[in-house]
Amino acid sequence: MKKFLVGLMVVSSLALLLFSGTTGNTLYAQDSSNKLNMLEIVISNLIARVEALEKRVSALEKNTSAGASKASKKEASIKEPPKSALTNGFEDIGNGFFVRNVRFNPFGTNVLFTGDIANRSEKNYRFAKFTLEIYDDRDLLVKKEEFTVPDLPKDSVRSFEHMLVGVEAGFVNRYIIRAVE
Repeated sequence: MKKFLVGLMVVSSLALLLFSGTTGNTLYAQDSSNKLNMLEIVISNLIARVEALEKRVSALEKNTSAGASKASKKEASIKEPPKSALTNGFEDIGNGFFVRNVRFNPFGTNVLFTGDIANRSEKNYRFAKFTLEIYDDRDLLVKKEEFTVPDLPKDSVRSFEHMLVGVEAGFVNRYIIRAVE
């Protein structure tokens, strides 16, 4: 009888080890699968970052190879005679529009873009459309966005504001505003 009880205990111990090992292996397989999925996500994110860095490097290479031509453009713009609107603090952005007092104020995780715009064209605008390009300190494009200024009749000056979502004020090194035709 003792042999039978010892045998029964051994068999039950082995069964317990086998079944606990099977569930452990199932859990281990699920954990491994989850880890592999997470690694795939991390690797794809890293690949996207490397591609973005490659684009930045190629843009920097283009900028350095065209550095001499950019310097001559800057010199040419300095030699141009100032326009009357520039003396009032306004900057010409094309199509008879001028801006001044442009500011980028932090607003939570976004930026509030404000300023004054003058319509010196011969046309009244119900909605005037503009594009804004923001560049960082490496002169790379951070964001390009369109915005509108409502009710802008000819020979008028209006204040404007526009919320830039997903841009931090620290990234704004340089900007370009253009009137859209």
